[in-house]
Amino acid sequence: MDRTHSPINSILEQAAYIARRKKETAGTLEPTESYKRGQTKELIDFAKSNNLWISLSELNVEFLSKGGENEVYTGNKDNIVIKLNNFEYAGDDLENFFIRINAHNKLFGNVPYQMIGFAYNSQQEFCAVLIQPYILAEREATEDEIATYMKALGFEMDYYDEYHNSEYEVFDVVPNNVLYGIDGDLYFIDTQIRTRS
Repeated sequence: MDRTHSPINSILEQAAYIARRKKETAGTLEPTESYKRGQTKELIDFAKSNNLWISLSELNVEFLSKGGENEVYTGNKDNIVIKLNNFEYAGDDLENFFIRINAHNKLFGNVPYQMIGFAYNSQQEFCAVLIQPYILAEREATEDEIATYMKALGFEMDYYDEYHNSEYEVFDVVPNNVLYGIDGDLYFIDTQIRTRS
């Protein structure tokens, strides 16, 4: 599963470039609903031609949970969480997914995502395969702890689970998406982020 020495320097950056390029090529000739379909096809071709398919049956993983966009597994020996993300929250443009992952890594670098390839989930949906460190948590963070942390990062609160600064909007920042680690740090493991228009 270690793709550090993959011929692809950064799968995330390459995939983001493919999604952006496909959208730019389509331009205004195609309705936005077709962006995602074309981007998905390009990413499937990218995965095939670069041997980036991951089979969960070949990995020593255990199912943890399923949410709106992720099936989550743990790699027992690697202290990681594996997320199969079906791009559900990207809307009609997969570039939104890559923007979100890059923004997450910039804002919450203590629990970064790394993209290691592609797979089909249990519903046979095309997914990005992401890994994150497995966080040893004492508990979920409280709303007050989250608000204090976000304020320290320069964000203003719009609603109890939504924040913004001049560049990003971060939402779905609820206690079950933010863990209070045994080291006393907060870990934002599953928020939604978009650029401000």
